[in-house]
Amino acid sequence: MQPTRDELIKQHFDSFPVLPATVTRLMRVVSDPECSVQDIVETLHSDQSLCLTVLKIANSVLFGRPRKIDSIKMAVVALGFKEVQRIALSKALINSFSKLAGHHKPVVDRFWQHSFVCAMAAGSIARDQRMAPDVAFMGGLLHDLGKLIMLQTFTDDYAPERWMTTFSNADSLHEELRMFSFTHDMLGGRLLQKWLFPENLISAVAYHHRPGEAGSAKAFAQIIQLADVLSFYSCNKDLLEEKDILTAVHTSLPDVQGRWHGCGVPLKNKEITGWFDWLVDNQEQTIRLKEAFSV
Repeated sequence: MQPTRDELIKQHFDSFPVLPATVTRLMRVVSDPECSVQDIVETLHSDQSLCLTVLKIANSVLFGRPRKIDSIKMAVVALGFKEVQRIALSKALINSFSKLAGHHKPVVDRFWQHSFVCAMAAGSIARDQRMAPDVAFMGGLLHDLGKLIMLQTFTDDYAPERWMTTFSNADSLHEELRMFSFTHDMLGGRLLQKWLFPENLISAVAYHHRPGEAGSAKAFAQIIQLADVLSFYSCNKDLLEEKDILTAVHTSLPDVQGRWHGCGVPLKNKEITGWFDWLVDNQEQTIRLKEAFSV
């Protein structure tokens, strides 16, 4: 008897790799209220690849440091313990999908391009809204991980060109649910939960297509939802054709300004165009960030 969709997903989650030893130690150290910067540095030094990633992110345009950070200790101080932990978790999670790229490399490359541009967009939006850009960045980076789970689990049915590189609107989400019993945002949230990510990040990812259901993480979910649209068109500018980015955003996210206003956050059209233009101007920085997670 063939396993059901639910059973296949459960088998996939059960077989998913455990946290790497360095990340497990880091989480234990960070959870100790008496941990010091030196404790974090000593833990990171056991993984040179992770050290390089932390340094590159600390020096990225996203955080706008006035001077170059050239030591792990300075990076830990600049980013903070929790952000270093999020970086370590995210890098480990991304690496866990590395084998998938070999089978669907062109599509997976485009998937990660979109994810990193979305991360940049979410971080920029959050910074301008005086919210935590580091949390928004990680939410944008991980928002579509559920698509990779679907691709791994339903290899024959989850057509990459159809599901991996297109924008997910209400119709496609409904079709995804009908065909697979899950939507990618639901699965992404479940994976972050399994890997012990912070609750606000779990909710922001799990509800980035339904921000109104994200509870206390509603504002972050709305940021990721908007960043998702901006990054999609930034990576696919030919699809704008005669439309401008404002028309594309308002078509993709009807009443987005009303929903933001309902959270007490006014959203102006000039801000939307400003974030899009910033993304286009910082494409090189996006490539560097992607490389930072690949070392």
